[in-house]
Amino acid sequence: MSACVEPMMAQSSAFRAFEKAFTMLGTVLIVDDDVSWSETTAGALREAGFQVFVAHDGSKGAALLERESPTVVILDVHLPGSSGLDLLREFRQRDRLTPVLMVSADDQAAIQDRAMADGASAFLRKPVSLSLLLRAVQRQARDGDGRSRPTRTGGGT
Repeated sequence: MSACVEPMMAQSSAFRAFEKAFTMLGTVLIVDDDVSWSETTAGALREAGFQVFVAHDGSKGAALLERESPTVVILDVHLPGSSGLDLLREFRQRDRLTPVLMVSADDQAAIQDRAMADGASAFLRKPVSLSLLLRAVQRQARDGDGRSRPTRTGGGT
């Protein structure tokens, strides 16, 4: 390769990295013990332009919440060693504004009501389609705190 082409390629590669960093839609933290679901969801969110962090238990999720200051949080209700509802309450003591989308295969109205009362922005029942989840994350990232418009959404594929 010629000496003139290599710097141009390096420059265009650096530019793409710079451009990507400034066009990110925000940072999403997924806290869910279902590894397959988490990784599939993370991949779809990355493809859409989000930076994504994943934790598979409450303690790692709490550490990432503190360290990464995500734009949006996706939080499962049932986690090993802790409850997503407990983590939501702890997080809300420090941060009342970051949107938190609760997800669960559990369709008990009492759990949904508790999550919304504790400050969740929305409750999505698994299985939730990736397109619906992506729209919810995009809306929360764009509009900020969605708690003034709480929603419950049923599952789907």
